Formats: sequence, C-alpha cells, structure tokens
Amino acid sequence: MLLLWTMVASAQSVVKGRILDKQTLEPLGFVAVKVLQQGNGTLVKGSVSDTEGNFSIDGLASGSYALEVTYVGYKPVTRQFSLSDRNRTQNFGVIHLAEDSKQLKEVTVTGQRSSMKLEVDRKSFDVSQLVTNAGQSASEALENIPSVEVDNDGNISLRGNSSVEVWINGKASGLTTDNRAQILQQLPAESIERIEVIDNPSAKFSAEGSAGIINIVMKKDLKPGYYGSVQVGADTRGGANTSFNINYNSPKWDGYANIGYRHREGKGRSQSEQLFLKTNQYQWYEGESSNKGNGLFGRAGVTLHATKKDDFSLSGMMMRGRPSGHEFTPYHYGVLNGSEGLNPSTFDDFDFGSLTPTHIMTRETSSKGKMNMLYGEFNYRHSFADRHYLDFVVGYHKWKADNDNFYRDSTQFFNILPPIPTTYSYQSRPMHMNNRTWEIKLDYENPISERFQLQAGYQARFSHENTPQESFIDDKNWDGHAAVEDKKFFNRFIYDMDVHALYTTLTWKLGKFGVMGGLRGEYWRVNTESYTWEQEYQPTADNRPTPFKKDYFQLFPSLFLSYQLTDNDQLQLNYTRRLRRPWGGQLNSFRDTRDATTVSFGNPELTPEYSNSFSLNYLKTWTEHSMMISAYYRPTTDVMQRINWQNPADGLFYSTSKNVAKSMSSGFEVTVKNKLFRILDLTTSANAYYYKLDGFQYVIDGQTVTGEEQSRFTWNARMIASVMLPYDLSVQLTGNYRSRQVITQGYRKPGYGLDFGLRKHFLDKKLMLAISCRDVLDSRRWENITESETFLRHQLNRRRSRTVNFTLTYNFGNMKPKRRPGQGMQGEEMDDPSSNYSGAGIED
Repeated sequence: MLLLWTMVASAQSVVKGRILDKQTLEPLGFVAVKVLQQGNGTLVKGSVSDTEGNFSIDGLASGSYALEVTYVGYKPVTRQFSLSDRNRTQNFGVIHLAEDSKQLKEVTVTGQRSSMKLEVDRKSFDVSQLVTNAGQSASEALENIPSVEVDNDGNISLRGNSSVEVWINGKASGLTTDNRAQILQQLPAESIERIEVIDNPSAKFSAEGSAGIINIVMKKDLKPGYYGSVQVGADTRGGANTSFNINYNSPKWDGYANIGYRHREGKGRSQSEQLFLKTNQYQWYEGESSNKGNGLFGRAGVTLHATKKDDFSLSGMMMRGRPSGHEFTPYHYGVLNGSEGLNPSTFDDFDFGSLTPTHIMTRETSSKGKMNMLYGEFNYRHSFADRHYLDFVVGYHKWKADNDNFYRDSTQFFNILPPIPTTYSYQSRPMHMNNRTWEIKLDYENPISERFQLQAGYQARFSHENTPQESFIDDKNWDGHAAVEDKKFFNRFIYDMDVHALYTTLTWKLGKFGVMGGLRGEYWRVNTESYTWEQEYQPTADNRPTPFKKDYFQLFPSLFLSYQLTDNDQLQLNYTRRLRRPWGGQLNSFRDTRDATTVSFGNPELTPEYSNSFSLNYLKTWTEHSMMISAYYRPTTDVMQRINWQNPADGLFYSTSKNVAKSMSSGFEVTVKNKLFRILDLTTSANAYYYKLDGFQYVIDGQTVTGEEQSRFTWNARMIASVMLPYDLSVQLTGNYRSRQVITQGYRKPGYGLDFGLRKHFLDKKLMLAISCRDVLDSRRWENITESETFLRHQLNRRRSRTVNFTLTYNFGNMKPKRRPGQGMQGEEMDDPSSNYSGAGIED
C-alpha cells in the first residue's frame, strides 16, 4: 500500500508562483488563481494567493493546462503550461498584474469624507479635512476641535477644565505642562492625521488629567511603494512655511520622513485697569507687542517586518526654534479724588485715560531664545493572532529652552514738589530650562474568546528638570552697561518625578450587553529643590536648601457599561477616577517679579487633586447623520487654584497656588454630524455645564485671603460647515462661541470667532491650493474681571488678529491607498488628503 501511494503521488504535479502589482511591485493577496483544462476550459483546481502574493496548486495530473489569474480592478492574465512525468513542477516565478481602468463601466461618484468620527470611547477629528488648518500649527488646529479651548498663552482646556493630558501618538512623548504650549505652537498642522478626544479614559491610560486626554496622531501614510508631498505657504502677517514629506512601504520595510520650516510673525495687544479699593489708587496700561520666530521640525521612522508576527520600529522627532519678541507698555499710576464718578459695576468701561496720573512707568520688554527638542522611540510588537499581541515601547525625550528677557524702565513723575527727575533702570533675566524624560510601556492584549478580552500592562515615566534663572540689574542706566548681578533673584529649580503604574482591564460581552472593568495602581514620588545664590555659589553646612520629598500610591478604578438598543442605537454608562498632579512651576517657591505689578511664586506643599468622573452617553446613527449626547458629572477634591491678594506694605499684587477647596462640574454635550444635499457636511457641537467652587480663606504673609463660593452656568458651541462645489472646489466655515465663564475671584467675558477656508485641486489632485482666513471678524480676545475686598481688575489680551494664509501642496508618487487583505476596488478606503473625492463606481 505504501508503494502504491508513493507511485500515485509521484504521478501528480504542482504549479506555483507569486503575484505582484505591476506598477508598485506590492504583493497582491487573495487573488483568484484557476487551473483550466486546455481546449474546453473546464475548471480543474483553484486557489487564492496569500498575503505575500504566493500561490501553489498541487495534485495535478499530467496534461496541458491554462493558468488564469483574476483580481477585481486588474487585467486578467492567462498562461499556458504542460505537465508530464519529466516535468512535474511549473514555477511561473513572478506574475505581474496591471490595473485595468476600462474593466469596469465608469460612473462618477462624488462625496465628502466626514471630518469627525464618533467611537465608543473617543471622538476622532480628521485634521486634514479642516481647510482652515492649512499652514497652521497644532495649537491652532486644536482651536477648531469641539470642547477644546486654547487660551492666549497656548494653555489647553477640555470642557472648561485645564487638567487635560496632551499626547502624541498615544504617549506623552515628552510633552509637559511646562513645554507643551511652545512645542504645539511649532508643530505643523499638516503633519497631523487626526486628533482624538478621550474625555473619560479607562484604566489602560494614565490617570493624569481629570478632564481626559487629547491624543494627536501624526500622519503615517500606508500607500504601496513611495508617496510624498512638498508644501509651501505664506500669510499676510509676514509668516511663511515649507515642508517635505516622503513615505515608503513594502512587505519587508515601512519608512517615513518629514521635515518642515516655519517662520511666524504676529502682533498682540494687552490692556489692564486696576483699582485698589482701600487707598483709591489705580494703575492702568495699554501695551502693544510683536513676536516672531523661526522653527525647524523633523520626523522620521522605519519599521522592519521581521516575520509575519514580529515588527521592530525606530522613530524620532526633533524641533529647533528661535523665538523673539518685543513689547512696549506705559503703566499709569494715580489716585482717584472721588469726583470722577467711577461706578464699580461699570469699572471695565471707565476711561482711565482721562485721569491725570502721578507718574508713568514705561517698560520696554524684549526677549530672545532658542529651544531644542528631541524625542526617540523604540517599539517591538509581537502578534500572536488577530488582536492578540504584546507591545513594548521605550522612549526618550530631551527638552532645552534658553530664554533671555530684557526689561528697560523709565519713570516720569508729574505734579510733585519738589520735582523728581525721570529715573531709569535695566533688568536682564536669563532662564535656561532643561528637561529630560524616559518612558517605558509594556502592553498585552488577548481576546480569550469572542465574548471575553484581557488587557494588562506596565508603564513608567522618569522625568528630571534642572532650570536656573538669573537677574542682572542697572538702577541708573537704560542700556544696562553697568549691570551687576542681583543675587536676590537668582534661582535654580530641580524637579524629579518618577511614576510606576500597573493596570488590567477585562471586557465581557453578552449579546447586546457589554462590560469593561479595570483597575490601575500608580506609585509616584516627587522631589523638588530650590536654590538661592548663596546656596548655589557659597554652600555651607547651614544653608543647604530644604528638599521637599513626597511619595504617593493611589488606585484608579474604571467601569464601562454599554447596551446596544438597536443596530443604530447604543447606550453607555462610564465611571473613572482621575487626578491632576502639580507641575514643576507650581512647586517652585521662588518669587518671580517679571511682571511690574504682580509677584508670582509656587507652592511646594501642593498636593494632587482627585476627581470621580461619571458620564452617560447615547449614540444614534442614521444613513447620513449621527448624534452623540453626553451627560457628565465630575466632583473634585483638593482643587488647585491661583489666588491673588494685595500687600498693603508695598502695594504689589501677589499670586500663588493653593489646594483651595472642593469643586463640582456637571454638564451636557451634544455632537451632531449631518450630510445634506450631497455637498454639505455639518459638524455641530454644544457643551453646557455648571461649575461650582466652594469658598475658602487663607492667611498668607500676614494677609487674609478669601474667596467666596462661586458658581456659574457656562456654555459654548462650535459648527464646522464644509461645502463641496463643482470643479473640485471645497469651502469651509468654522464658527465658535463661548459664554461668560467663572474663574477664581472673578469671571471671563464671552467671546466668539469665525474662520474661513477654500481649497482647489489641480492636475488630477496632485496640486492643491488652500486659502484660509483665521479670525474673519477680528474678534478673538480673552477678557477677565477679577475682584476681592481690596481690589478690582480688568484685563484684556489678544495674541493675534485677522490673518490670511496661502498654502500650495504638490503630491507625488503612488496616490492609491494600500490594499487590505481580501479587498478589491469595492473595499478600498479613500486615502486622499483632500476632503473631496471622485472615482469609479461598480455597476451590478
């Protein structure tokens, strides 16, 4: 029997080969391969190619055959071959398939890809679809994301809460509260693929950020072969930008590189009026500022697909910047005599310029600096099976910012006898920030069964900051040629924080009901040291600085419940525990006097604030519409707030941070997507919330500082309207409004803004022109009213005004997306960087 089986097997033969795309040389998987009998075309055997394009058909008897290779969207290939006792193997080597644009009857399909995607645990916004972001920075792109606000200094808040984490590609990537405003203002928006808003993260994610996480996902195009683009742009404020991007993908290697240069210029305006109620003294100013900067940004990465289950990746990001600025501000000081008719209720509208001051201090501020950022990452991923993997990441981040600030003051006195001559002074304040961070992540995911899934992992972060700042003064001269070091204002701040975390989550599905429970444990320790000049340069056993050392351990549970009411309706109930740690500057006890009227300092005794976050979500989808309604409730303890008071001894304001009280925030958010008339895409969001901060009372420097209980109902809304017009033209309008909002010891006035964008394609989408106008109505500003028993203050700030930007982009290389296994033309997703598309449809 064994001899007979061997003889039969030897009489059967095999045909094999490999199938590649003729243009890109990309392997084509799941291609239909048939062996037909010559003459009558009878099917003998068939198979499909694997993901690497290989095929093999055995068990063929001797005879003459035809090999037929077919794939949707490609021209079929037929090869003749014969098998005999002497030739039992037919190897065709490589078979190239060429695309056939005439194979299918062409019909025109026009549509618009949505800029927003609603998911179970997050909202994703396709930044490339926002025409108004062309030529802008990541900070400006965030301004167009629903529920996200970016203030005049680049600080970011989510749903009115500034305790939010900002990540790049799912990791902190070295971004901290100290540096992220500067980094995001240099990061080009055209390098961003999408921005994800995770307002209630599970235990898998860091517990930092009581409001949630904003994840910036950078572009990494998956197109076979190579693909790239070149971009140049300019704006009406004198800014300019250019960038070059290249991507390469093959079965063995994936790689990308991006380099960009930005030159920015802008003008700002600041205004402030202060009234000291006990002495009737006032101070007001109106200042003009200008700033500019040059920045170089680069990204690169390579991935080796070592095996079908093992990927090794190296990636990095760098940034170099040269910012500078100039500001001219006259400070007017005087005393009200009671006859001016000032009404505290209309304090911010009172014309202080009509008063005669006792003296005017004119301050000219100039700054220059340089910043360098470097981030490198190694990633290893082993895939056991579909959605069953082990992922290991090690990242290193280094941030260095050298800032030199110069202040030239001249003070002129009026109506004083005997006359006082004009006085002059000069200050130089160099600050050199040095920060480095190591990050380690190990994530494991295992879909144990169709109904049960396990996630577990370890994360660690080790950060170190060493920031010295000095002061040089000249009390007699404007130019500072006789400046000497002011030892009183020397400071070196050292800040170390190590965080270790373990987490696990379990997901269980039973029919329409789903549960995901998780627990995260975090241990962290903090060490801060603040050195005076004597402690730095004349250390003794008695004057060594007192370090503040603290360590913490906390558990952070999470629970997510979902129920699929119908195929198009889902209900979710979520709970997570979150925290907000004080950042470095909030812990530094050094007293900063860069502001002529306010002395600011940190508080090393600050402790984290903790929040319990609850949310109830309802998601409804229709064919052309979708809607998500969210209700949330977030009580917080040990709230960290800036508090302000006036010291009657010197007449100056003082400002520091304290764990003041408890707060509560509850709100209601609606996000709606609509596609209307085939050419209009609307994304509308509105967030209304109630905020309450308990009252507090502290004694600081002998002064009693109080804050009354504050509560305010606040709402904001944003709408993005994208219209697709003939001739491959698209127009976009983005409008937003924010209502009055409560702040510590006061409130912020309402504000609104409107952006406009237009985009046109040429040369079969290879060339794109984008024109955008930010702040069409020239209305963006930040205006605050603060008050206490001793003072009233009105502040207004504008960072920039109306700007028109022109951006030209040229795409080259393969413009087609990388096919997924088993997909032909019907299953492809459009991967065009524009919001409009047209292509071939398929008729039944």
